[in-house]
Amino acid sequence: MNKIKTKLKFREIKTRLENVLAENEDWLCELALKIHQEPEISFNEYKTSDLLVCQLLNNGFKVKTRLAGLPTAFLGISRKDKSHPAIGFLAEMDALSGLGHACGHNLIAVSSLGASIVLRKAFPSLKGSIELIGCPAEERGGGKVIMNNAGVFDHLDFAMLIHPSNRTEIYKLSLALVEIELVFIGKSSHASAAPEKGINALDALVQTFNSVNSLRSRLSGHSRINGIITDGGKAPNIIPDRARAEFWVRDESLDRALEYAEMVANSARASALAIGAKARVKIRQELAYAPFVPNRTAGAVLWEIYERIGIKLEQGDEKAEMGSTDLGNLSWRVPALHPTIAITPGREVAPHSVEFARASASKQGLEAMKKAILAMALMGYRVMTDSNLRKKMKAELREKRKLK
Repeated sequence: MNKIKTKLKFREIKTRLENVLAENEDWLCELALKIHQEPEISFNEYKTSDLLVCQLLNNGFKVKTRLAGLPTAFLGISRKDKSHPAIGFLAEMDALSGLGHACGHNLIAVSSLGASIVLRKAFPSLKGSIELIGCPAEERGGGKVIMNNAGVFDHLDFAMLIHPSNRTEIYKLSLALVEIELVFIGKSSHASAAPEKGINALDALVQTFNSVNSLRSRLSGHSRINGIITDGGKAPNIIPDRARAEFWVRDESLDRALEYAEMVANSARASALAIGAKARVKIRQELAYAPFVPNRTAGAVLWEIYERIGIKLEQGDEKAEMGSTDLGNLSWRVPALHPTIAITPGREVAPHSVEFARASASKQGLEAMKKAILAMALMGYRVMTDSNLRKKMKAELREKRKLK
């Protein structure tokens, strides 16, 4: 099928997918709830990974585990006749520390799993590879960055997931992100009897925060610098000989984010020097998230699919409320989409909140997940059967790389 030309043809495809989804939706919903009940943080998604792998094996997929050396990363493949076209549905799995699945990754994991299985069962003779790729540590640590650097996605013709949100959109841009670790080393002493004999590492850290605050006037409109203290000392009666902080720097440009990260590092070094402490600085450039670039050729097709299956779009400003995703790096290598689907009754409930975690296990959340499965399966079918579309998607990405 070169295009979804007629309503009849589209209806035939949609009906076959809907029928298979109906046969499998009960266990898919149960799986999403089970993952929600046992949230696992970045790089520790062992139970979630095992659950997804088990379902892939039960449904005839071949599975490779420990991708790129990551214990919870995996690749499930169902191949017919040849390896291409190859489409990848991405299963993010990690939860947020203290909040559980407040970003809806339980729904992402199962919707991508469901799309893979439903598409293959509905169209067993569909030539090419349908792949589910288990992606750990999206929230922090950059699992897809590590996998991208290892070439895990290089063979794909297209990759996507549908992200739960408080708004349904095809396009949402993201910011580049650079992580920084700061460790200050001082000298301990009795905080009351002999404070002058110590070197207060926490003072250097606090001064760093003050210096970073003074940098904000130099930031561009969408730049962000956020930090937390992870170690501030052992007790109030001991001069802290060690203090630690983590900063995340974001910007629309990865180069600017790295520039701002170096400014944070210089602030730390200067603050340590001022009181005689030492500063150990790690700018994790190798794990930096690139800004996400949506493939608009693919997006136009998905837009039509959303509308034709009754998913109401609320496309807004693509730069509004931008976060960061490690899918950004992948999107510069393979045509990719990262659309959203609303799982909350209104936009006042924001991701990364207790309320959003509840929505990720709600009836509305599960209904949105089923719609996402159908939309992704339709998109997968279209990409796999339309060579002209694949050529246009790749041509668009090549042009964007030239302008980067």
